[in-house]
Amino acid sequence: MSGRSIIHHGVYTPFGEGDNAEGLNLTYTLLPEHLKEQHAYKTYMVGKWHLGMKTAAYLPSSRGFDRFFGYYSGVMDYWNHGMAGPPPHNGGLDLHEGGIGNGGVPGKDTPLYNTSGEYSTGMFARKAAEYIANHQQETPEKPLFMYLAFQGCHSGDNKYVQAPARYIDRFAAMSNETCGQWEKPLTGNCTKPAMRKSVAGAITAVDDAVADVVAALKAAGIFDDTLLVLSTDNGGPTDGADNNNMNNFPLRGCKGGYFDGGMRAVGLVHGAGLDPAVVGTVSNALHHVTDWVPTLMAAAARQGGGGGSWDPNDHLNPREVPFLPGDGIDNWSALASGSASARTEIIHVTQADGSVLDSHALRSGDMKLLWHPAGTDCSRTHSGWYPPPGRSYDYANFTVQCPPPPAVAGDCTEAAPCLFNITGDPCEHTNLASAMPDVVAHLSEKIKRYQKSTVLPWLNFLDVDPRANPSTRGPNRSGYTGVYGPWMPIAEDVRYYPTNYTGPGY
Repeated sequence: MSGRSIIHHGVYTPFGEGDNAEGLNLTYTLLPEHLKEQHAYKTYMVGKWHLGMKTAAYLPSSRGFDRFFGYYSGVMDYWNHGMAGPPPHNGGLDLHEGGIGNGGVPGKDTPLYNTSGEYSTGMFARKAAEYIANHQQETPEKPLFMYLAFQGCHSGDNKYVQAPARYIDRFAAMSNETCGQWEKPLTGNCTKPAMRKSVAGAITAVDDAVADVVAALKAAGIFDDTLLVLSTDNGGPTDGADNNNMNNFPLRGCKGGYFDGGMRAVGLVHGAGLDPAVVGTVSNALHHVTDWVPTLMAAAARQGGGGGSWDPNDHLNPREVPFLPGDGIDNWSALASGSASARTEIIHVTQADGSVLDSHALRSGDMKLLWHPAGTDCSRTHSGWYPPPGRSYDYANFTVQCPPPPAVAGDCTEAAPCLFNITGDPCEHTNLASAMPDVVAHLSEKIKRYQKSTVLPWLNFLDVDPRANPSTRGPNRSGYTGVYGPWMPIAEDVRYYPTNYTGPGY
């Protein structure tokens, strides 16, 4: 949304489940705002937000989206669209619709109490299709931008991945046990194969949902003029972590950390603006999540008849910090025509003095230097290699080809960092640090330069606010104990990071 590196906005990990006083800094101009202001787009968001809700100003309908349908926090039950259990969850509803395009005002969304029992993946696809059809009926002369963030296949309410019975049953060969679901109660133990079966069902549901959105674009007559970008956000919790069994194998590591298994993501770009020569090909061009903002803005400029270049620092609001080294860059040519990537380096993570975190990782060219690679989530317990349940170290059918991993993963510390050739050793088996001390020193100096503009992470300022508990806000309706949403008076916001941050990096 911002095009900024985590080192510059401090959101190293997602915010808690609505119970803390954080949010993505309001000074940033987000992608939908750029598209609206510069190319008159109508903007839509469906699905997961997770960038703050403490005041109405942090909600999607206040940050550039004309229409919003989705949830604010990090997890919810796939079927009842709320959260259960002890506080701060307490059974609150977290599904909302709003925005000026839905007849509302920014930040004043409507809680939706009438959707319980509809699986979220299909529900989000249905709403996306509805917005696409409405757009063509109401404002066909305007270009359309939609950010569709499916819940699948995240764990549901920090429990098991959930999927409809008809999808889980397709994968019965994986296990004769089933983890607890809305339609299929727990049978036997929730073993790793049973978790994997639910993951497979959830992913297949996403596949079908994407097909439904494509069908909606075709029905609206705009599919051929649409650029589709599909991307995951991070590696998954693997080997039973977080009651989940995603598969990052043969890459190393787990969600939340800085081995490539926790970070390397697959994606697909399809449609308008692509050179026919690259259609159907595979690109290994280096591309970072921060690059989407300048890359998509450059693509919009080309489609809109402009020259196609886009400098983010020409479009800042008066309070906004300029784009800095490490932030997003325009990589459209690499994706659209197969040219060399404009990106040669990624600062994955580094820390300002005083940070409660200690991870550092930089990729420059083929080489990647890191120490303390465990960040959050399962990366602290899963730093090795984890094949799917029942599978041996058989690499033959994997896209990434590596030999069998070492028996011991080994640590990466500041005193003894890890250095990998990611091109030649994508599975991070062989630590080259002792053999290449000059490279270690060179990349360490690069990290130090990035540290000069690095801010403290929001975790340094974690401040749980009991007013965020949905039970403090009504109504208690349809079986829900309150509703998630803004709770903090606007005047209080300046007390909290990052709104009034003046620490390291600034």
